[in-house]
Amino acid sequence: MRIVVDDAITQAEPAFAGFGELVRLPSRALVPGAAALREAEALIVRSVTRVDERLLASAPALVFVGTATAGSDHVDHAALARRGIHFADAAGCNAQAVAEWVMVALLGVLPRLPEAIRSGPIGVVGVGQVGTRLVALLRRLGWFEQVLCCDPHKARSGDASEPWLELDELWARCSIVSLHVPLTTSGLDPTLGLIDRDRPRLAGPKLLINTSRGPVVPTRALARPDLVARVLDVFEREPELDWAALLDGRSLLLSPHVAGYSLEAKLRATSMMHATLASWLGRPIEFDALAQLAPLRLSGAGEEPLALLHEVVDQPGDDRRVRALAELPEAERAGAFEQLRRGYALRREFAGCEITGASTQAQALFEALGVRVV
Repeated sequence: MRIVVDDAITQAEPAFAGFGELVRLPSRALVPGAAALREAEALIVRSVTRVDERLLASAPALVFVGTATAGSDHVDHAALARRGIHFADAAGCNAQAVAEWVMVALLGVLPRLPEAIRSGPIGVVGVGQVGTRLVALLRRLGWFEQVLCCDPHKARSGDASEPWLELDELWARCSIVSLHVPLTTSGLDPTLGLIDRDRPRLAGPKLLINTSRGPVVPTRALARPDLVARVLDVFEREPELDWAALLDGRSLLLSPHVAGYSLEAKLRATSMMHATLASWLGRPIEFDALAQLAPLRLSGAGEEPLALLHEVVDQPGDDRRVRALAELPEAERAGAFEQLRRGYALRREFAGCEITGASTQAQALFEALGVRVV
């Protein structure tokens, strides 16, 4: 089998070489008309590669497409179905990483917010793989008296695990809102422009956190008067960012679409792709990159908890690097943004960390986050 894989996918060689001829290419080469696609039977991509009719026309032998990402809005599922091409994604691979990223972001920005905002309630929109983990972390830590949830699909399904709120009600009641929805343009619950200039109804002031997809909050919506603070890991027209809108003083944290970029998430995604391809081919599953990971050891002696967490999740550094892009010549910014993502130093998830010497107060925080205290 000839397998073409995005070369930014972690440990692709041991995961896929046993299935046949492996061709690793940068995402910029995985485009319609690319010669490497002509004989490809399997294609494994990231979210930067649009798999649509034009790309598929360049790959007449293709029978399997996988995306080593949790989301798949970059894939034309109908086009794959018309060709009878098997599809797989890595849903949930980075859910824990994103939930942890949001918790660290909150810990960092809450002191910079007025009391009326930082006291909550906090609302979580989309309670799937990420949202479920985030809600559990929020309640375990007890930072907010109320954690409210909106998920229309779960509400319709009869799920009784939460008193589900409509988006308008959640928006009106919450001073902090975190978005964890897929990007969809049709169906009962389209999320394109979910937060826009005039919907939900103005009700603020509030902090908005978006780690889902940029077009869920179009750039025009960032000017809403009730959005007095923003934490953004995703942007509407990546990698072309609207710097005037982002650098107006309300963006407390900017990040280059890396909230889910943990080592565990990347290895989990690769392992999921390996397992799916192996099962589809009737082959044994022989790759599990997570099994041998050694813990990341931290010393808490004399360190503030947030500083220690930033050793794992370098949000201040990411924020500086994103803002620095605005100083580059305009023609260089998009490429530099993508390079921030490709060159990102994969962090560890908290379950893969252990800490020594932490104060008693800090120990409670670390244990709640899943860090092993020794």
